[in-house]
Amino acid sequence: MPEPLRYRFRVGCPVERAFELWTASAGVWWPMATHSVSGRRDSVLVIEPGPGGRVYERTADGQQFSWGMVVAWEPPARLVCEWLVGDTPTELEVRFAADADGGTVVEIEHRGWERFGEAGGDRRDRNDRGWSGVLPLFAAACGPGSPGPGERRSTTR
Repeated sequence: MPEPLRYRFRVGCPVERAFELWTASAGVWWPMATHSVSGRRDSVLVIEPGPGGRVYERTADGQQFSWGMVVAWEPPARLVCEWLVGDTPTELEVRFAADADGGTVVEIEHRGWERFGEAGGDRRDRNDRGWSGVLPLFAAACGPGSPGPGERRSTTR
């Protein structure tokens, strides 16, 4: 069974700001040019607050494409989402913890690869490559002093 993807890194902004950037401002840093359901660069990622909130992509002309749903909403410490990979739901948990220097340690676990059966390992590996391109953009949005996913730890199969 494929292990969850796990990442741990530090960003140079307070925990409240990191949570806000990941959720309310995801459309600012998420790279739609390369990581989009619709394939349209004019779209933005939207995460509606609270359990049951939708996670979706909205295009400039108002079309919406589902990415999942918020399962747990615990600002500024934790967010859990059903995260669709294709049509298959996985689970994405993001935790935010203040560090001693006023920054934030971000821990991510993306799990549920067993739902893909024999293809689970391949889907997991493809998503690992995808997160490798996305997470540095989040770290950069958090500002100076954010080394980002260089401290990353990813569990291997």
